[in-house]
Amino acid sequence: MKLRALLFSLGCLLFGLTGWAGTEGSPTPIPSKFTGEVEKFAALPSPEPGGILLVGSSIFKRWTNAVSDLAPLPVTNRAFGGSQTSHQLMFFDQVVPPCRPGLIVWYCGSNDIKGKKEPSSVLQRTEEWLGKVSQTDSSICVLLVSVIRSPQKRRDGQLEAVDAVNRGYEEFSRKKKGIFYVDVNPTLQTPNGEAKAELYLEDGLHFNVEGYHQMTTLLKPAIDKYWKKEIKP
Repeated sequence: MKLRALLFSLGCLLFGLTGWAGTEGSPTPIPSKFTGEVEKFAALPSPEPGGILLVGSSIFKRWTNAVSDLAPLPVTNRAFGGSQTSHQLMFFDQVVPPCRPGLIVWYCGSNDIKGKKEPSSVLQRTEEWLGKVSQTDSSICVLLVSVIRSPQKRRDGQLEAVDAVNRGYEEFSRKKKGIFYVDVNPTLQTPNGEAKAELYLEDGLHFNVEGYHQMTTLLKPAIDKYWKKEIKP
């Protein structure tokens, strides 16, 4: 296990020396904080094959009760906070293949939008990531979770971008085998579409305990439904 971590560290160092251009549509340079987070994954025990893998950004990263909230489903959380779709692509080989999942639950894109990335670029990178999943193991299913229409997104005038990404995720689920979509926003909003501020921390972006509880009421049944679902040819 230590050897894996050492090799990963050396790989990241070499990658950092070569660098990326960092322009729109290309991967951003690896932030050292993400390298450190992902490097720690290599030292964790490998889950049993065929389980459920949570990947994505801080909504999942901060979900410290995910394992108990989703019990008895066999869940492993490999989200890392602040990440964008480009970072999920960058660290794919360190996050997904070692866990040998049967179902991957994806929550990502919120930070892209917060960083003013175009919805089309978010969807392009997500589709590229989905392609890597299929290349790794074509039997793995993916559940795309809607980007949350949080108070922060409304305050910053980004709800239109959120909705565009969510429409794209839903379209992926209609057109791609083994890709599914769940919209968790209905339980997080009032009947007129306003975010329930009481479900969020002061930043208006991240959930409090009740926010996670509300999300789980829609997310857990979807995970249970699509886990072990056979992909038809």
